[in-house]
Amino acid sequence: MANNLVDEVNRICEEYYEKTVELLTEVIACKSYSGHEGDCAELLLDFFKKNDIPAFTDSRGSVLAVSASFNKDKFVAAGNSKEWVKNILKTARENNDKVLIYNAHMDVVTADNADEWTDNPFKAVRRDGKIYGRGTCDMKGALAAMAYSLVISKKLDEYYKRNIVLLGCFVTEEEVSEGMAFKDIFEEFGLKADMVLLGEPSKMQISRGQRGKLEMCVETTGVCSHTSVPETAVSAVYKLADVLKAVEKYELDERAKYGLGAENTLKRTTLAVASVESWPKNRSFVPDRAMAYVTGRLALGQSMKTVCESLEKSGIWPEGTKCSQFVYRGQSYTGKKSEWVSEHSGWETKIESDFFKLVESSCRAITGQEPVNKIWPFSTDGVYSASRAGIPTLGLGPGYEEMAHKIDEWVKEEDFKLAFKIYSLIPFYK
Repeated sequence: MANNLVDEVNRICEEYYEKTVELLTEVIACKSYSGHEGDCAELLLDFFKKNDIPAFTDSRGSVLAVSASFNKDKFVAAGNSKEWVKNILKTARENNDKVLIYNAHMDVVTADNADEWTDNPFKAVRRDGKIYGRGTCDMKGALAAMAYSLVISKKLDEYYKRNIVLLGCFVTEEEVSEGMAFKDIFEEFGLKADMVLLGEPSKMQISRGQRGKLEMCVETTGVCSHTSVPETAVSAVYKLADVLKAVEKYELDERAKYGLGAENTLKRTTLAVASVESWPKNRSFVPDRAMAYVTGRLALGQSMKTVCESLEKSGIWPEGTKCSQFVYRGQSYTGKKSEWVSEHSGWETKIESDFFKLVESSCRAITGQEPVNKIWPFSTDGVYSASRAGIPTLGLGPGYEEMAHKIDEWVKEEDFKLAFKIYSLIPFYK
C-alpha cells in the first residue's frame, strides 16, 4: 500500500504514460471532423469497456464515462444507462460526494492542406519532445489524458478515499457550436455537477474564465439598378462600407480604452469582420442587398444588443441596418439535427472558490511550482457549464493556444504527462 498520494500518482502515471500516448495516437488517427466523430466515439467506448469503466453515448453521439469509488458495476445495459447514471448521482448526493466533470471535445478542424504538413496530420509523430498531429493541441491531448485518468482513479480507489464522482464528457461538434453538445448530454442524462474542468489548451495554466462569443449577420438594403445608370440606385454595398468602418471604429476604441493587456481581457470586447457578400451576384447590377459576417468576443456583461447599440451611436452607422444572430445548423454523426444560436455570455470563476483552490493545489503538488492563472480570450464549452448552468468552471489543458488549428499542430510531451498526472490527482486531493 502506498503511503503518499502524490508520490503514488507520479509513480502510477509514469507507469501508464506510454499507454496514454497509445490512446492519443489512436484518437489522432480518427478523422473526427465536426459531425463525423463516430469512429472516435467507438474507440473511446471500447477503451472504457476494456478498462471496466461504464460508458455510454447520448442521442447526439457524445460519450459519457463514469468513475465512482462506490460503484462496483462493470457492465450496464445500454437501455438502463440513464436510470443507472441517475442512481449514481443520487448516491453521490446521499454520500455528500461532489460531482466533477472532465470535458473534452472529440471533433477537430479539417486538415485540407495536408501536403503542407511535415508528416501525415492523422498519424501521431513523436519528435523533439513533442507529439505532432491534428488535434494534439485542440484538444485530443487533454481528451486522452482525461480518459486515462479515469482508469487511474479506479486503481487509486484501492488505497485512497475520494469524495468525488468523476464524469468524463467527451462531446461532439464543439468546433462549430461550442456548448451545444455539452448542454445535450447534461439534459439527456440529467447530469448535476458541482465542478467542471475543461481540457482546452492553456499551456497548463489555470484558465478561470473567458470572454463571451458572438457571431452575427449585419445586413444593409438599397435600390438595385443597372451599372450603366448608378444614379438611379441606392447601393447596399456603399452602406455596408459604412458598417465596416463602424465595426473598425468600435474595435479601435475598445483597444484605446482598455489596451491589450491580459488583465483587461474580460473588459474588452473585440469585433472583426469575417466576410462580406452582396446580391444580385451579377457584375451588371448595383446590389440592393449586402451582408457582413461579424465575429466578436464579448466582455463581461456585453451582448449583441449592447454591441449593436454602440455601433448605432458611431455616427456612421447606416439607418435601417439589421443585425441578427448567426445560427449554426448542422447534423451530428448519429443524424441528430443541430441548431444553436452563436451568442454566449462571458464567465469567470473566482480564485477564492473552493474549486479553484483544489485545482491550484493539485497543480502545485505535481509541478512543485506556483500555478499561473489567466482568462481565455476564445470560446469553449464553458459557455454552457458556466454561463448558462452556473457551474463553477475552470480550464487546464496541455496545449499551447497558438498552436490550435495550425499546420504541424503539436503538444509538448512534458505538458501532456503533467496534465495526465494532475487530472489523476484532482479527484483524490484535499
